[in-house]
Amino acid sequence: MSDLYDILDPWGPSNARTGAAGPAGTLAAGMLGGETPRECLDRIVLPPIYTIAYSATLKSGNGRITRDVLQSALGFSDLPRQTIGQIVLAADTGSDALTQRDFNLALAMTALAQKNMSPTIESVMFHRDDLPTPELDGIESLTAAANHGAGPSSAFATSAAADDPWLSAAKSSAAAGSAPPTTALAGMSIAESGAGGASQLAASGHSGAYAAKEQYAGSSSNNGVATSTVSGESGRADANSQQHVPRINMEAVQWQLDLEDVTIKESAERGGIVFKHTNYEVSTRSFSAMVVRRYNDFFWISSYLVKRYPYRMHPNIPPKGFPDNRVKGLTRFANAILRIPFLRRDALVIQFFSNTDEFSRVVKVGNLDMDAEEFDPKDEAAGVPESEIKQTYAAFEEYCGQITRDEEKYRTQITALEKISRYKQAIGDELDAYSDTLRVLNMPAEALQRNSKFHVLSRAKRLLRNNLNELSMSFSDASLLDKSQGEVMKTMSAEYLRRLYDVVISMKLMMDRVRLMDKGRDIQRIKERNDANLKVLSQLNGEVAGGSASAAGAVDRSGIERLERLVKEDTAELDKLEHEQQCISVRFYQELARYKCYESFLQTHYHRFVEEQIKHHTLALNAWKQALVTADDLPSNPLHFIS
Repeated sequence: MSDLYDILDPWGPSNARTGAAGPAGTLAAGMLGGETPRECLDRIVLPPIYTIAYSATLKSGNGRITRDVLQSALGFSDLPRQTIGQIVLAADTGSDALTQRDFNLALAMTALAQKNMSPTIESVMFHRDDLPTPELDGIESLTAAANHGAGPSSAFATSAAADDPWLSAAKSSAAAGSAPPTTALAGMSIAESGAGGASQLAASGHSGAYAAKEQYAGSSSNNGVATSTVSGESGRADANSQQHVPRINMEAVQWQLDLEDVTIKESAERGGIVFKHTNYEVSTRSFSAMVVRRYNDFFWISSYLVKRYPYRMHPNIPPKGFPDNRVKGLTRFANAILRIPFLRRDALVIQFFSNTDEFSRVVKVGNLDMDAEEFDPKDEAAGVPESEIKQTYAAFEEYCGQITRDEEKYRTQITALEKISRYKQAIGDELDAYSDTLRVLNMPAEALQRNSKFHVLSRAKRLLRNNLNELSMSFSDASLLDKSQGEVMKTMSAEYLRRLYDVVISMKLMMDRVRLMDKGRDIQRIKERNDANLKVLSQLNGEVAGGSASAAGAVDRSGIERLERLVKEDTAELDKLEHEQQCISVRFYQELARYKCYESFLQTHYHRFVEEQIKHHTLALNAWKQALVTADDLPSNPLHFIS
């Protein structure tokens, strides 16, 4: 799953269920059958427009279909530029030219978008048996335009590249020589079961584009050309060097992200001979295993991951003091571990989720003093200029301030949403009580008299009672809608922000660890000591060279040998510390890039938040309009109530 926390819904439980109806369930079935999402159209008989469009586009690109050529061809679909940008990124595999399979996927996504459906690869696979036909009026003109050296949609391509961040991100990524964020995140849908295609459209590809266009403080750009300077450097960066995009490999099998990988439930049997403890049955789909673990095992694996990968973000284990929510918290924690690629590949993590023996006997004893991960910082930097990494790390305290502000912002938003949720539910309760007073069946019965003449209801009275019952139903509907809106705010909106808040806290804890492990002061201290020793050593060598007394020369040689030994030791220690500091800087640069990618989730969150508000307010407006019609129908002539 690539080297990124490549989930659009950070560290939360997955939104779909295994085997559920919809794209996720269909993709799971397809993948289990040996067919990948990109191969879903290989055995489908496609309409002739696919062949016609492919031939015309191929000729316009002089035998190669690049992203620009595909973008020009999709301009005939009359879709918005942003939608075309999403389709281009989803179809692109990162190679120099697109294959016919990629082109067919792009046309299928275009057809879905023209029918107001989600233009993702998952949707294509789900609707492959009933795909609509793409409408590309005038696509044949690409061939004639190619013969004249210019395509009819070149103006569209130029303006789209300037205005559309999706397309400009892909181009800048390619120009920088880095792997473009493509396919996987661009094709992913994180919509919950029952959510509309608009949410899926909003989520698809957003994180990849955001990672591609994100720039860092301390570097300036002009039309894609960046110059960087670092304090203390005598030279300046080449003015013609392209600005670097963080190298984040985002080629993931995205259909997995919509499926529950880990499910946890309490075991019926409690462990322990004297002091009983709760056991948890941990079932993992990807490992095809069910193991029994206790809370201490989860706590140990969490501590191990922090020691093993101290410069990275980790999901936070839920506290032990809340047993009611512990199963939910442990499920989210376990799923988050397996969604993070470098954790999923760890040998002890594999043991934790797959070895059916008691975990403490298998693993814990031999791994109490685990060393931190070792890596070559130059290889990990993956071509990112060292000056940019140093600039980013030099602004460490500024990013700490940003993380603190993010923490306060999300905490305030969560508190506000929870308050609004309580107010909505309280209003719903009061409306329900109001509705109950309008319901005639709940009114106290009148006492019977001998002469029933005076108890015969007039026509107006009967109409009034019927209308009051209808008003009661309208008020009851409004009550239910307010309660539902409050519950949605509490369980969806606030919960999503809570997951983002967890990411912020994880980033903050990682930065605290980095601050403690920073080697800057030690490096400076050893450098000063080494420079002083080298200066004294140089003086002693000069004195020995011009000395006359043999005794003095013996003393000088002894001092020289001692200083040479100290210089050698300090140099070795300095090389070690500088290597560690370089590792810290590279990891911080990478983790900061991943952290910023999570901000793309806000687009999905707020889109869904506003969508839910519009839906509930529309239903409430309809309920009040119905109540208004009923209120207008109430009898208003007092004489009509006399029988």
